[in-house]
Amino acid sequence: MKIPVHAGLLSLLGSLTIRSLGVTWRIEWRGLEQIEKARMISRQVIFSFWHGRLLVLSYSHRNRDIQVLASEHSDGDLMGRTITWLGFGHVKGSSTRGGARALRELSVVLREGLDVGLTIDGPRGPRGVAQQGPIELSRMTGSAIVPVSDTARPRHLFSSWDRFQLPHMCAKVIVSYGEPLLVPVQADDGERERLRILLQERLNELTAKLDRSVGYRGPNVWPHENS
Repeated sequence: MKIPVHAGLLSLLGSLTIRSLGVTWRIEWRGLEQIEKARMISRQVIFSFWHGRLLVLSYSHRNRDIQVLASEHSDGDLMGRTITWLGFGHVKGSSTRGGARALRELSVVLREGLDVGLTIDGPRGPRGVAQQGPIELSRMTGSAIVPVSDTARPRHLFSSWDRFQLPHMCAKVIVSYGEPLLVPVQADDGERERLRILLQERLNELTAKLDRSVGYRGPNVWPHENS
């Protein structure tokens, strides 16, 4: 599929919509001490989050020059253009297609002292299953991985594979960081797999805890297994 002719205009409108919606949210921050802990490990960090919760983060972490990996396909390119208007850097690539090249480009970004953001179950899932990308990136660069997630009430959950969350106007929004982790450069395949599962568990637990904290129950709680 080719990029629409007016992708630049669409991305600008998308960013304005996110800003207009986000300015009405009442945002609460949790776990900020985890960022301080991560900065003691490495100057730069790898923010890791689920694809379905990226909308809030695109607003809450705007204008920080965080470099985000976005697919080269039309939808990913449009998202990359949109977040650029919000003050993010846009690294083209995929954790599944051309993953080695994408990791090399992100490692350069991290060594230059910039933070990176990764949707670790994207771009096609399965939902709530971490890919190996952030683990390899941490091992290559010595950068700490910081799980980050969010919840909102009221909100709409789409029926997409990622159960994409769209907070309503004036919603209560909570953004929270989890315990950072670092992958040793000498980690073998077994250790890297153990740490991948640990990251997955921490981010799933963090997201579910946030949902429950605002009163959601049953299939409204991440990972929405019965919905």
